[in-house]
Amino acid sequence: MSESHILLLPKEEYFKWVKACQRFVLAFGVTITPNPAKAGTKKNVTIANSPDGFNNIDVVKWLNDRFPNIVIDNIEINNPEELKQILEERVLTKKRYGDMPVVVDPTELEIALYWPTDYPIITQAFGVNPQNYAMWGLPGHEGLDFRAPWNTNIYACSDGEVFYVETRPDEHPYGKHIRIQHENGFRTVYAHLQEVLVDFGQDVVAKQLIGKADSTGNSTGSHLHLTLKKEGATARRETAFGGDVVDPTPYLVFPND
Repeated sequence: MSESHILLLPKEEYFKWVKACQRFVLAFGVTITPNPAKAGTKKNVTIANSPDGFNNIDVVKWLNDRFPNIVIDNIEINNPEELKQILEERVLTKKRYGDMPVVVDPTELEIALYWPTDYPIITQAFGVNPQNYAMWGLPGHEGLDFRAPWNTNIYACSDGEVFYVETRPDEHPYGKHIRIQHENGFRTVYAHLQEVLVDFGQDVVAKQLIGKADSTGNSTGSHLHLTLKKEGATARRETAFGGDVVDPTPYLVFPND
């Protein structure tokens, strides 16, 4: 089944823009249009956003206001030549959306991790800053950090059962934290909390409120640290991390998905 993806092009000198994106369109089977209203009927919209390309309207805002459930891949360029260069790079690297997070169908994942905060920003990626984590015997950051100001909501990423709760702020590097067991051998850890709102043995569902954010444990500012573990991953050499820690990023359901 083809992906619900459309490329929105400026109407002025439209066929110059069409020519610039020809290779990209053929490679990925993308629909093209100069009509923002038509673009809004698709799930994923890539915009060739040039100055004055859409009659002096803020086309990103226009689409978001009218089609709040779409995912926008906004490319800011000045002319068709710049667009061609960017899109052909995407063809070469096989990245339909460039460095934008890939839109996924949650039903196709081994585990779908719904966004655990109210802030759609990752502040530290998985595996980065190895120099900061070597003292812990880690090859890099062993999870994802999400923006989460003090006392804001933390949600369960997926259905499961709470198998561990730490309510003491200084007994563990994760501070106050929650661990949830999921299907298919996955476990999630929600760290540095201000308050734990679930109990050991409690069943939870995806997007359920489970805690409040803080900076307890080894932390330098309020945020949520999320770790994902997959049973047997280290033994199978699916990860460079010990303790079956794996990258959560491929399983994330981004806020607009």
